[in-house]
Amino acid sequence: MIANKPEEAMTFGELLALIGEQQRRLNVLEIAFSYLSFSLDEKANQLLVHNLMLESQNQNRDAIMQKYFAQLAEELAKRIGPVIPPAAS
Repeated sequence: MIANKPEEAMTFGELLALIGEQQRRLNVLEIAFSYLSFSLDEKANQLLVHNLMLESQNQNRDAIMQKYFAQLAEELAKRIGPVIPPAAS
């Protein structure tokens, strides 16, 4: 595979296998991250959701990344209930 031999071209089958592997790895990370909210206290969960919402509005990110941050924030918010933005310092 190309990871072992970068000077060689990757076949279409190897590319599909690599994509499949990466999709599975990302799926594992998404599931693991979704369980993070169960190990945090309420305040930490609210802060996490708030920061993800801020990232969803970050103009330095492309629209697709913003959408994914918003989806993640919404999914985590469903698990913890309403989010109260942190007080301004």
